[in-house]
Amino acid sequence: MTRVLATWLSALCVLGTAIHALPARAELSNPFLWELSKGGKTLSLFGSLHVGKNDFYPVPEFVLKRFEDAKVLAVETDMTLPASQQVCGKLAATTERVDSVLSQEDFAALTGYLRASNLPPNAIEGRKLWFVNLIVVGAELQQLGIDFSRGLDVVFVREAKQAKKRVVEVVGAGKQCESLAAASNAEAAATMTRFLETVRSNKMEKRLFEMIDAYRSGDAATLSRVIAEEFGPTPEGQAARRRVFEDRHDAMAEVIETYLRHADSHFVVISIGHLIGKSNLLDALAKRGISVKRVEAAAK
Repeated sequence: MTRVLATWLSALCVLGTAIHALPARAELSNPFLWELSKGGKTLSLFGSLHVGKNDFYPVPEFVLKRFEDAKVLAVETDMTLPASQQVCGKLAATTERVDSVLSQEDFAALTGYLRASNLPPNAIEGRKLWFVNLIVVGAELQQLGIDFSRGLDVVFVREAKQAKKRVVEVVGAGKQCESLAAASNAEAAATMTRFLETVRSNKMEKRLFEMIDAYRSGDAATLSRVIAEEFGPTPEGQAARRRVFEDRHDAMAEVIETYLRHADSHFVVISIGHLIGKSNLLDALAKRGISVKRVEAAAK
């Protein structure tokens, strides 16, 4: 495991933010929270971001109360587990050179980006291009004051373990990382091209903060548009979106449905990208006869 890989994964484990902590400067004014019900049982489903900022906290009280009342926290993947980190690290390993996958122009631009971001050239050695994409996106996010260690799902995991709640996984690290690792070289190269062009045209910061502002205000339409733009309109981008989102929703809905048959109450945290847009997870849950109701901010 390279130093960069270790740094990226350990960032998910070292948390300096608690759900209750820090005065709110721009807290979530209309959180993405739903109540699911079937057969007389209910659970709470919270749409999160895998990245975050300090001013996401404190989480609104009506969300926090549902979390505190639940016996079990369910997340897509608990990346604080060493086993999860090892699975992703193994899937990222390769003997293929990045410069054999990217165009000469993109490889030169990537090398320049690494140098400008103070990342060593060997940061990308022995890593598949899908993971190199994560490395550079993570570096860009950190420069903008946004990182994985403050993502809401990871903070909920930390709080749950401190409170001795049971933590379960809807997807698990293997399947989570496999959905990324399944990217073809063409898909991964198209993703890198889009990233480099976004950085070159100084659009990264604007797009990121547009997404974060939409998330804070509960603006699903804007979030859906920004996410779609991130994947792009090309066949490679659309294939990646289906693999990361739509293709996984039936299996995720099946797991979540089992929580509604469980005696212990569950608080489920899923990336907001799965809960908005076409063929989303909420649609898959509804097809199973599960009632889905948005819990508005005023419903305290």
